[in-house]
Amino acid sequence: MYETHLRCIYCGRKYEIYPDREPSELNGRLLCPYCSDKHKGIYGSLEVVYDYEKIKEIPDINKMFKRPIETIWDFGFMLPTHIKPITLEEGGTPLYLCKRLGEYYEIENLYVKYEGVNPTGSFKDRESSVAITRALEIGAMGVTTVSSGNAASSLACYAAKAGLKCLVFAPSSTSIEKLTQIGAFDAECLTVDGTIEDVWETINAGPQSNPLAIALSKFIYTYYYDCNPALNPYRSEGDKTEAYEIFVSLGEVPDWVAVPIGNGCNLIGIWKGFKEMVEIGITDKLPRIIGVQVKRGDPILQAFDKGIFTSIPILNPPHSIAEGIVARDSYDAPRALMVMKEAKAKAVAVDDEEIIDALLTLAKLEGIFAEPTASTTLAAVEKLREAHVIDKSDKVVCVVTGGGLKAVKEVLTYCRKEVKPIDRIKRGDYNTLFRDVQKIARKHFQTGSSTRAMRSEL
Repeated sequence: MYETHLRCIYCGRKYEIYPDREPSELNGRLLCPYCSDKHKGIYGSLEVVYDYEKIKEIPDINKMFKRPIETIWDFGFMLPTHIKPITLEEGGTPLYLCKRLGEYYEIENLYVKYEGVNPTGSFKDRESSVAITRALEIGAMGVTTVSSGNAASSLACYAAKAGLKCLVFAPSSTSIEKLTQIGAFDAECLTVDGTIEDVWETINAGPQSNPLAIALSKFIYTYYYDCNPALNPYRSEGDKTEAYEIFVSLGEVPDWVAVPIGNGCNLIGIWKGFKEMVEIGITDKLPRIIGVQVKRGDPILQAFDKGIFTSIPILNPPHSIAEGIVARDSYDAPRALMVMKEAKAKAVAVDDEEIIDALLTLAKLEGIFAEPTASTTLAAVEKLREAHVIDKSDKVVCVVTGGGLKAVKEVLTYCRKEVKPIDRIKRGDYNTLFRDVQKIARKHFQTGSSTRAMRSEL
């Protein structure tokens, strides 16, 4: 194994990675104890560090980034595990060249990295596979997370695969599709009224916590291994494999990679993946990053624009169809903001109208049905192209983080006018059926020839 230690991003302290337990100095939480109080006690602070010089010595290391990829564990030598992984063959997701969409946006090389084909329908499966494997390594009996949906349903799935108990907390506004997944995997799910931050701070003893909240937090983490995004540093290790796969599929590093930002875990992992490929000599190029959040629910982007390296909390974030990233606060903000500065990123905030338009355009032109949160990257790229920030000839990858079946009710509610109604015809009513087919064909082709051909076949 090539991982060497955990390092605090604030103070630089190092913590050993043991094969069968977490460091006792961390007091049962994956936070640097010297810095957690300074940063509200809820921000992620640790990252996994590797010996890249040793990785360079792996025979045929370059060939490993030129072969077809099936799962994230094809890159097991770049992941921090010591046992056989818990996997459902996550990763190896397609990178689609979207020619029709590219023509619409006037971008010659527009790609979609489609994470909706992962086992539970989102990129979170990459994170869960690594986090659950680590939980088994240290002998955990159960796992827990706070999530707006995708992380919870994914963790529940992989916990079931591993035979671990799973306790998740979610806002009561979480989509029924995600809650159904959680229940099907036999996880215990407690929904709490309020935003994701309200739930998070209740469970993680946030800045407004009272003695009861602190006691609740200690009780939970005594029994369950902490798999929270922004707190568990092993989760982003799964995300970095997206960068490896993009490189393998393209044969090069793209000019731009657009990523939705909730807590920032995915952004951090993808950037780390590209940096690691530079470290071990696979490439000498890094992409520009486009970070995307929801307008007026964008604490990281507002902080980035002001040059501040902790998020700027939003007092009243809007309700948004992109429930996965609309935020009052972002708990991995310091690491995400470090990445955005280093990557010379562009920060783009989009609203629901732009998100819906991007979702439907992608579906109509490329046959890809994306979750609203996942569609934000396309909305952001369209805006940057219109502003001539992105050149027509640039290679652009939009990370589409989840499939549209994760939020069908929300999409239908917001898109009812745009989604075509389904005509219902009684069985055997061929006259009505023929009339409606004729009407549709004329609308599509503006000619009677197609309908005459249809009639002769009927």
